[in-house]
Amino acid sequence: MEFRDPTWWHSDRTAPFLADLDATAVAVDTARHLPGSLPPDAPVTTPRLGLVRFHGRSPHWGTGSKEDRFRHAYSAAELAEWLPRVRRLADRTDELHLLFNNCCADAAVRAAETMRTLLTGALPGPRAETRGSGRGEAAVRGEYGARDESGPR
Repeated sequence: MEFRDPTWWHSDRTAPFLADLDATAVAVDTARHLPGSLPPDAPVTTPRLGLVRFHGRSPHWGTGSKEDRFRHAYSAAELAEWLPRVRRLADRTDELHLLFNNCCADAAVRAAETMRTLLTGALPGPRAETRGSGRGEAAVRGEYGARDESGPR
């Protein structure tokens, strides 16, 4: 469950409610320090799946056009800030998905490639797959333009 209003996390009842439903609490990366900015950490509410959505850090989040809200090219340093959180989530879930929704041009795909490189230490390329199975496995995808054998996502 990805909440769009930070007040959901002001209640001590939200995480137990999601856990009772076996629903995943989605961690979100958006512009920080804006009204309506969501906290970057979300509790693990089911060991089955963890999910992080990277929306970009545009200062127009919540106010601009769709293009303005999602226009952001993540730097390696911005993505590296997430490595400790991603590793903690991966250690506590069977499967972890990192989704990039900063969808202007090829920004999502480039950010996903950078994150994969940061996580695996691999050079970018078709064989630089994410390692692991079970706990600690992370799938990294840009939501727009990424392909796997089944076609467009």
